[in-house]
Amino acid sequence: MARYRPNIRIRHRLLTRLLVSHILIVSLPLFITGKVLVDTAQDSIKNTILTRNFEFANRSTRFIDLKLNTARDLVKSQAKFQSMFEMTRSKQELAINTLVNEFDLFDQISVIDTLGHLIASTSFDDIASKKLGSNGMVASILASFKAGVGYRTSVYISEAERLPMLDIAEPITLFNDVVGILYAIVDLKAMWDIVDQNKIGKRGESFIFDRNGVFIAHSDRKNVYSKRRFVNPEIVSKIREGESGQQIYTPAGGEEMVAAYAPIGNFGWGAMLQQPTSEAFEPARRMRFRVIQFMLISVLFASMLAYFYSKLIVTPVNHLVSGIQRFSRGELTYRISEVADDEIGELAKNFNNMAERLIEFQEKLKRTEVLEALSKLASVLSHEIRNPLNSMVINMQILKRELSREQVNKERVEKLYGILESEIRRVDQLVTDFLLIARPPKMEKSEIAINELIDEVVMTQVADSLNKGIRIEREYKKTPLHAFVDGAKIRQVFLNLTINAIQAMPGGGRLKVELREAAKSSSPLRRKSVVILFSDTGQGIDKADLDKIFDFYYSTKTSGTGIGLAIVQRIIDEHQGRITVKSSHGKGTTFKLYLPVD
Repeated sequence: MARYRPNIRIRHRLLTRLLVSHILIVSLPLFITGKVLVDTAQDSIKNTILTRNFEFANRSTRFIDLKLNTARDLVKSQAKFQSMFEMTRSKQELAINTLVNEFDLFDQISVIDTLGHLIASTSFDDIASKKLGSNGMVASILASFKAGVGYRTSVYISEAERLPMLDIAEPITLFNDVVGILYAIVDLKAMWDIVDQNKIGKRGESFIFDRNGVFIAHSDRKNVYSKRRFVNPEIVSKIREGESGQQIYTPAGGEEMVAAYAPIGNFGWGAMLQQPTSEAFEPARRMRFRVIQFMLISVLFASMLAYFYSKLIVTPVNHLVSGIQRFSRGELTYRISEVADDEIGELAKNFNNMAERLIEFQEKLKRTEVLEALSKLASVLSHEIRNPLNSMVINMQILKRELSREQVNKERVEKLYGILESEIRRVDQLVTDFLLIARPPKMEKSEIAINELIDEVVMTQVADSLNKGIRIEREYKKTPLHAFVDGAKIRQVFLNLTINAIQAMPGGGRLKVELREAAKSSSPLRRKSVVILFSDTGQGIDKADLDKIFDFYYSTKTSGTGIGLAIVQRIIDEHQGRITVKSSHGKGTTFKLYLPVD
């Protein structure tokens, strides 16, 4: 055989076109420059927004912390006034009313004895004594004083004004003994006012939450009245630890937010400002849009020029790829026409030469395989036919002697005839198999319902399988699956696989036949197809034998001819299908068949 030598001359036309195309793509550096500018500007805006929000949050916390500490210090200094408890009631009321009038922090201040009885108050409504006397809070307040800790309640909403309040209490002492309680209700409306002032943008939020995450101030009052929580364990935990910062996060089920947070004193409260990033970074997006718009306009003209150059390259390449795909799908006689007068054209010519030589090699290989198979078949056939012929000669001699007797044993004669008939059929089957392999008949395809074909085969084997303790199960939809196949040949495939499965289970078992439509992505045929599975629970096949089971006259059974599976594979190949086998010794075997639908 002459050695094939490639004859490809390297030219520079394609390389030149590629260089020209790349030079014309001026958009690449332009896009890189634009991206760097946009990213830099966006980072700058992002940092500016985060810093601004952080400053607003810190300002809020300083203001609220100052208010709360001022209220506490005023109450503490008034309670420590030595003559507070010794004053007359009118003087006590004058002192606490002066405190309330001079400082708008307080809503109400009361003087209460250690039993919870009201001594003096700035309000006619005895709110403080009702609170303390009705639920036994006096004891817990006195206990906190004894522990050296001031008393303070959580923030609550007043019933009348629907405003935020907080109660604080300081001990009134006389000769180091606690003789009374100075109880103040602090008005935190200023906290709501500063939250409203700090709201950013149309959809931004400003709020304050306690150490449990419950909103005590919010730019949307509904969140406070309904006692909703700020659900972000990470930020709440940082606030408790006294940390402040800023970050971008996404609430559960919400949109991305840019936020800044800071703790309020040592209360465990946190002030936070947040705004949707879509709103906060809108200026950056507008700038990015303008830059991109400018780049697109700048690149448009260069792209139009590059298009014509690219078309000169892409068109022949696509034509070449299309031809190769058709050849790979089995259209071996297809040839690629001349696509260009350059390297791609040379590639197409050499591909056509390769295709011609491949067909020649394929034909030679087929002839070689057929001759090898026929040689092997002839050798095996001569051996296989000799045995039944010898048997027939012997039985004919016995039959001749039996017929020459005066009294013929009819039962013995019929038995000898049966043996002769069986051996003749055996020889006939061997010749049929030989002709099927040596000269396969032309396929007669038609649209066949695979379900019905399986049913026919199974029904012929039900009686034999039941006698051997084998249950045959069928699993497929009631809607028939059709395929364009040779019904007789595919029936023979199903029959061979069914008989093999039954023979593989001498002690009984289960044969499961499945049929379903195969997805194009999972099918090895890469086309619309059906997949049929024959799964038995028999003895299985040794791993060493799996690669040989489809060879002619190879069998692991003592009584097997080794033709059945070879014929099965040949029929499946004729249908452009695929057959695979998986087996585990002692567990069973599964044959999987893929048949194209059209």
